Amino acid sequence: MFRNQLIYFVFTFLFFLSSCSKEDRREVKQTIDSASQILGHELDTIINTKLDNDSLFKSAPVEPVNSTSLKSKEFRSALNDIFDKYEDIKDELSDDDTAGVKNSAEEFKKTLMNTVKYAPAADMDNSWKMWVSTTEKIVSELSAAKTLSIQRKGFSELTGSMESMIKNFGLDNRTVYKLTCTAIPGKSFWLTESRSLDNPYSGNDTSNGKDEKCIRVAASWKFE
Repeated sequence: MFRNQLIYFVFTFLFFLSSCSKEDRREVKQTIDSASQILGHELDTIINTKLDNDSLFKSAPVEPVNSTSLKSKEFRSALNDIFDKYEDIKDELSDDDTAGVKNSAEEFKKTLMNTVKYAPAADMDNSWKMWVSTTEKIVSELSAAKTLSIQRKGFSELTGSMESMIKNFGLDNRTVYKLTCTAIPGKSFWLTESRSLDNPYSGNDTSNGKDEKCIRVAASWKFE
């Protein structure tokens, strides 16, 4: 019971730690170190990982966004839902869940079709229709894939399509990061808003350097 209370206490600090001044951070870290002596190195590892992750995202290169060329705010709000479904697929791959990927891909298709059905007519130009056609094909193939390796190949294609979506059409009040893992050959990019370092291309496999230390932020976009 006491152990759980200490862990809760520490994670309460983590929510605002990154926004503190250097002196405040030092004081909080000292408090955490005291708790760590009781809980062991496990807690210290969690704290340091959290701080490293925050630093990784804060130093991310930011690509400029031309807001005048983006879709309407109403339309971009609908695109948020599509992006959320993409992240669901990413999370299932990170968990090595083949069935979960299939289900999330089906949900992605439903959300995509709903957006097409209810989006403002003024935003439904040829560039959008072409994107929908391409993405629908990619996600259909992803949904039909039977193995994680094929699903991950399809996810890579979907990531390229999603990057095109956010660059050309935008999102509403979101910051998106483009991540990669240096230990995985090829274009192993993925997008995330959550700042999670779960890797959809390696899942639970952390061998040969495929752990959080291999992850880099290749780009980021901030939408108002």
